[in-house]
Amino acid sequence: MATSGEDIPQLEKAKFGQYCQQVPGRQWFARYVNSQRVVSKKVDESIFFRLVQYFAVVLFECNESEDFVPAKSLMNMCFTFYYEAHMGKKRLKNFLYSFLRDQPIWQSLRFWNAAFFDSVQNERARKPVCTSEDDQEFQNDDIRFQENITFGQLGTFTNNMRAFGLSSELCVEFLRKQSTIANLNKEQVQMLRDNINKMKD
Repeated sequence: MATSGEDIPQLEKAKFGQYCQQVPGRQWFARYVNSQRVVSKKVDESIFFRLVQYFAVVLFECNESEDFVPAKSLMNMCFTFYYEAHMGKKRLKNFLYSFLRDQPIWQSLRFWNAAFFDSVQNERARKPVCTSEDDQEFQNDDIRFQENITFGQLGTFTNNMRAFGLSSELCVEFLRKQSTIANLNKEQVQMLRDNINKMKD
């Protein structure tokens, strides 16, 4: 990762912007940033603000191209990387998301729907598939497993949407659509709706 706190030089920024206009460039950046999580989630303030600049460029290009998979990865990274600010004796964690709230891609329900679908599919892929149609208990377990994945992912996604400043109305609309598709029960939907409404605009 970059180690200087200065603004990215214009030439470097232009090159990076060109690189990110291509699918492989956006995918590489998302994978690279993701791999750095293992090293450290806490970064120096100077590196943090360089990341803000790089993320903004890539997210802009993702939105222009409707390239939602790397954008989803970067969305998760927005809640991962932080720097610590000292306020008197207190230490405050500043996460990337609070500096990237104005990115146009967050206003796109197409992005949220695609990112949600991708996340649910990735979670489902981790579970072995039932091969016997006669194993009713296995099938019932599988249905519960699928419901739990959807419920958990909807909780995470609606929290993230609110953190990026989306209105509670938009989040509720997203919840209504996805919970209908997934056939969640009324109690689960109400819990998620209550959680959305708890978070202030």
